[in-house]
Amino acid sequence: MTDECTLLIDGDVIAFTAACAVQRIYEDEFGFVQPFASRHEGEAVVDNMVIGLEMAFKSTHRRIALSDPKANWRKSIFPAYKANRKESVRPLLLDILKQYLRDKYDAFHWPTLEADDVLGILNTEPQQYPGQRILVGRDKDFKTVPGYYHRLKDFEPSGKPRVAHITEWQAQMFHLWQTLAGDATDGYPGCPGIGKARASAILENPVRLMATTGVITRGVNKGKPVKQWRAEPTTDLWACVVSHYQKGMDCDWNIAAEAALVTARLAHILQHGDYLRGGAYQVDLWSPERIRSQ
Repeated sequence: MTDECTLLIDGDVIAFTAACAVQRIYEDEFGFVQPFASRHEGEAVVDNMVIGLEMAFKSTHRRIALSDPKANWRKSIFPAYKANRKESVRPLLLDILKQYLRDKYDAFHWPTLEADDVLGILNTEPQQYPGQRILVGRDKDFKTVPGYYHRLKDFEPSGKPRVAHITEWQAQMFHLWQTLAGDATDGYPGCPGIGKARASAILENPVRLMATTGVITRGVNKGKPVKQWRAEPTTDLWACVVSHYQKGMDCDWNIAAEAALVTARLAHILQHGDYLRGGAYQVDLWSPERIRSQ
């Protein structure tokens, strides 16, 4: 049994957190207000965060991933992805501290991928390092990746870092939950009419909704046909998801399935085998065939 531990760290979050922590507002004697930040303070916060994680976990290895600053594969299937994030909210030192992570801690990116995709691949590919691998970040999407996950700055009162173990089944179910609920932070919708609580309830007791025709029994429209939905228990989780999209969008099955598929692909953090490296860089998009029974 080895005591070695590899930390797989989301460098985007480290840089953003540090940049926000040291940014201040300065008002001059004429009433002009503007933000300012010290590069050295920001770098010190980055050092404290990285070294603090290494000490807390007694890690023997680390990999720090960043997002590709120029391209994002998700935008090729959904151009509005993260379009709701305004450039003006970026802290001043963000890019400077990302470069600092590259220079001092060998942070890296892979073409077209976000940092969490890189880490999801590293966490699920054949073991590169002895011992345990622990994802470190703040993105709830990491719950779609099986393995061990530490949410940045989540510590017990004793100072011990909390680590969640995500099973393959839990990862799959959280991915489907995200497909139903969508992600307002990343700017993509889920199933119309379904929020987080409703998405959880649907997956706890999956049903396939079947469209039927009923008759209005009262009021001025009495006797007129009306579409109704009958719920049938199912073990086919994808059929469950698509049928709720069909009802929410009031469309045919194929249109609903395509909309659900786009959302599922956006919500899927890449894992081993999902990305071809070397020469051509290509993402193997998620498909419903990957869903497994418990």
